[in-house]
Amino acid sequence: MQIDVRKDGSKLIIAPKGNIDYVTAPELDAEVSKAGDDVRSIEIDMSGVPYISSAGLRVILNADEMMQDRDGIKLTGVNNDVRAILEMTGFYDMLDIERCAAS
Repeated sequence: MQIDVRKDGSKLIIAPKGNIDYVTAPELDAEVSKAGDDVRSIEIDMSGVPYISSAGLRVILNADEMMQDRDGIKLTGVNNDVRAILEMTGFYDMLDIERCAAS
């Protein structure tokens, strides 16, 4: 999996490309964990993610908890397959999610 990371002011934007599963979730978790005190929000651009497993969902849950006292996290570019997983697990109603325009 490739992960592009950049900052936009106090927002950390993380864009993984590839499946987020038990093999690759630790890579995403490592990037999320690097968010310093100056990061107020995290945007995870999911447009390059065709699939997410429970291991990936755990990383997102941990990121949401980490940002609870700040401005939170947002998932963007969520495709229909990932959206279905998020809905099935209850994450869709719990998180700030912006679907992919083409979905």
